[in-house]
Amino acid sequence: HSEIHVKKWVDYSTKYGLGYLLSDGSTGVYFNDSTKIIVDKNGDNFNTLEKQGDKADTVTPYKISDYPPERELQKKVTLLQHFRNYLYSDSKVELDKDSPPEIGYTYVKKWMKTKHAIMFRLSNKIVQVNFTDKTEIILSSEQKLVTYINLKG
Repeated sequence: HSEIHVKKWVDYSTKYGLGYLLSDGSTGVYFNDSTKIIVDKNGDNFNTLEKQGDKADTVTPYKISDYPPERELQKKVTLLQHFRNYLYSDSKVELDKDSPPEIGYTYVKKWMKTKHAIMFRLSNKIVQVNFTDKTEIILSSEQKLVTYINLKG
């Protein structure tokens, strides 16, 4: 499956937000205040994304080694790094090895959780549904494709 999708996530929305690992190795957080942050698979560059009204997300690129010392931003970067370490600590995650290291700017635009599933809407127009029984459905409007992943993966 070539299109970037969510491989793993951790729902910490009672406190901070949802952290996730994408199949290209980048890690993101969707914060409870609806701001978003995404870092490339090498952990060098990150983007913050904020919604202004009903316009598209405003993207601001930064380097991990050099970003403004604003308290809010520092807090978010610290959380991002915690989420990233946690999501990467599980070596079972198979990432797309051939994906380029730079941020492809795919990120979770929206997500919701129900009793039976968690759903993600990604910026690459993918809608992904992960059911609690470990099956998954990935809907790609670009490729007009439905991918179903059964219990055996």
